[in-house]
Amino acid sequence: MIRAETRILNEVGLHLRSAGSFVRLASRFKSQIQVATPGVGAVDGKSILGLVTLGAAHGSTLTITAEGPDEAEAVRALVQLVEARFNE
Repeated sequence: MIRAETRILNEVGLHLRSAGSFVRLASRFKSQIQVATPGVGAVDGKSILGLVTLGAAHGSTLTITAEGPDEAEAVRALVQLVEARFNE
């Protein structure tokens, strides 16, 4: 299991478009992916609805966890996506 923390840098937070980008990337990996924010708990990182329910605003901390054959690559790629402001 690999875990990393990152912060939402884009001004509008984790909204539908950014969550969609996250899910598209997460779905490329075989590993199970979970995303959590403080006080909310973990959701499936491959579920757009789950990600939106996190209510992650600008500056929120995301904990991304992956478990499976490509876990390190998955976490690295997803952290890069968040830190690139979801390429928006």
